[in-house]
Amino acid sequence: MAERLGLGEARAIVDAMLKAASERGLKFAAAVVDAGGDLVHLSRMDGASALNARMSYNKAYTATKWQRDTRIIKERLFDMSLGDERREITWFCDPLYTPVWGGIVLRARDGTMLGALGESGGTYQEDEEIGQLGAKVFAAL
Repeated sequence: MAERLGLGEARAIVDAMLKAASERGLKFAAAVVDAGGDLVHLSRMDGASALNARMSYNKAYTATKWQRDTRIIKERLFDMSLGDERREITWFCDPLYTPVWGGIVLRARDGTMLGALGESGGTYQEDEEIGQLGAKVFAAL
């Protein structure tokens, strides 16, 4: 498992996620942020939208600020049967918060949060699967 999250690690993670997305015929953007939520690396495939790039960053940012994967935030904090998702997100007063599947915290062996990754371009399930692949790449570094 990697003990640091620099540009080299971020590129390896993003490259693996975009390769997996391409193999599935998806147009993706993927981002890695440091523990403070600041961007380390972001790439957007040809054909992926600017919104995909923004969402990938926002998911990673959200994971660092909450210090947990965004899938967990979505499942535990937002019961969508209660009403409009956009209204509930605004409660937190940060327009970057994006509590949907795909933001995954990256930790050192000792549990220290080093940053997070995020991706966008598929369904929430596809985003989460490709994000988990990126987390595995990080763990193997």
